[in-house]
Amino acid sequence: MENVLVTSALCKRYGRAYALKDVTMSVPKGAIYGFVGRNGAGKTTLIRVVCGLQKPSGGTYSLYGVENDDRAIASSRRRMGAVVETPSLYLNMSAEDNLKQQALMLGLPSYDAIPGLLDLVGLGHVGRKKVKNFSLGMKQRLGIAVALTGNPDF
Repeated sequence: MENVLVTSALCKRYGRAYALKDVTMSVPKGAIYGFVGRNGAGKTTLIRVVCGLQKPSGGTYSLYGVENDDRAIASSRRRMGAVVETPSLYLNMSAEDNLKQQALMLGLPSYDAIPGLLDLVGLGHVGRKKVKNFSLGMKQRLGIAVALTGNPDF
């Protein structure tokens, strides 16, 4: 079975403190995984490392068989969608326009999927409302829709 993510002795240190220490795991294609743990357990750090937002202090990981130190890892990351802590949204734009912006950044040929994404996350009725007027939960749901734009594999 093909693995989407493989980590081997992955570490992330801040000074003397470890946020991740020797994390070894495999996530097969099609699997559903969740990270559960106390505050400070390293859940967000692991996601940030895999997304390329932080560099590991040690160990390795691969996405779709591409090692983290290979330049081709950037193309593997384009197959991912993630919401890391608080979604990055354009507050003065509508939900629909936020998704259009994401589609542009991904080089998608059309905006046809946007109404379906908004419906999927329960925001179909507020597509033209400015994000600055959304509740926190609505912003989180829009962040999920942004992460799902382009139908990522992972």
